[in-house]
Amino acid sequence: MTNKPSLNKLIKNKVKEILYYNFKWYKGKYLGIHLKGGLCNKLMCLISACDIAIKEQSNIIEPYFGWEKKILFSDIYDLDHFNSYMNEFTHRKPLIISKEKKDAEVSKRKSIDNIVDLWEYSEKELTAQRKSQVVNENSTKLHVLRALKLRPEFEKIVETHVSTKKFTAIQIRTESDWVRYAQSNEIGGQEKILVPLNEILKMISEFDFKGDLFFTSGQNHNLITEGIKKLGITSFHYYNPNLEYEINAAINFEICCKSERFIGLSRSSFSNLISLKRASILKNDQSYIYNYGNKIMRRVDKGIQFAAEKSINCKTTIC
Repeated sequence: MTNKPSLNKLIKNKVKEILYYNFKWYKGKYLGIHLKGGLCNKLMCLISACDIAIKEQSNIIEPYFGWEKKILFSDIYDLDHFNSYMNEFTHRKPLIISKEKKDAEVSKRKSIDNIVDLWEYSEKELTAQRKSQVVNENSTKLHVLRALKLRPEFEKIVETHVSTKKFTAIQIRTESDWVRYAQSNEIGGQEKILVPLNEILKMISEFDFKGDLFFTSGQNHNLITEGIKKLGITSFHYYNPNLEYEINAAINFEICCKSERFIGLSRSSFSNLISLKRASILKNDQSYIYNYGNKIMRRVDKGIQFAAEKSINCKTTIC
């Protein structure tokens, strides 16, 4: 006896199908969006919103970012630069309208709240890319990554860390939220979601990296520094407790992008977006993972695969 899908599920799937392919009611409107997750999850949702807005010739109301407190997109990134770059695809209209201008100029009649799951919209595109192993050079995702530029004061911090020396960068995910996530998302085989610090340090000691070692982590900086020091390796990091958590993350993101080699893990959207930007925009495909087989291995997927085995075996092209 075959199991037939329930009526509720059929209705839900039909609604999703309509939402993903028909946004006519968004046309010419100012779109309010809600972003969820950490910095790069939010960026993936923003990319989805940009794709919808460009197709329907609508504007996005400047969204909130922030992990510990609400901050605006323009508190992290240069909004004028973003809109200037994206003008090519919006008929010279600003893609993101600042919160200040929205409150002063946009009537309720012209604004509409987004009802599409932006994360699912992003995953739909990623699923197709993972299957085809191709990323389109003209995809909205790559255009948004090109358009993102830190505010000038944060750009200066990045330049201070990258201008004078070659270095390798690594994302070390041992933060408390990642521990909780790993406990509820176990994976069998040779892949791990949570890799203990002592195992990461052992892999670092066996890896032929270039220059000093920059590490990025949201917590445990002193513990990580001491662990790397015991290996006889010079390390450095950036974290300013006076800045909102996601501002720190955005600065670290750009530093990692500009390293000679970058080591991360395939289950992190932070690592994956860095690997994608490095390969597609900065033309540096030297990105690696440490969450498979107890050793650091080179990625060939341009950062689009989340399964570790596929990230090192499914060779992806950008065209």
